[in-house]
Amino acid sequence: MTSGEVTGILYRGDAKTKYSKPNEPTINRYTAVNPYDISLISQMKNIDETSKFMLLQIDANEDSRQILPTAPTASEFTNWKVSPERHLAYAELWKYLTFAGIFANTAFWLYF
Repeated sequence: MTSGEVTGILYRGDAKTKYSKPNEPTINRYTAVNPYDISLISQMKNIDETSKFMLLQIDANEDSRQILPTAPTASEFTNWKVSPERHLAYAELWKYLTFAGIFANTAFWLYF
């Protein structure tokens, strides 16, 4: 029997904020990657080590990429940027939402 090789980086999981929803393993609903939850659900014996970090798989060969499971390449993982087109779209969205809010607030105060 030959063993496989997984190439990846150590990953501590998603950052927890006040807006983060907790995972609900009893109903199989996961909203965030949390190594502690995964080690409990998988019933790993070395929980002290597995609850701190996990291995996030990356695709080492950019020329012949694997189809499933999709894994980012090292260059995609380290070089993520917001494109100028997407940045402009976000700027336009917030500009028009601001104008809509001003218009709605003005209409509300003039009506009442």
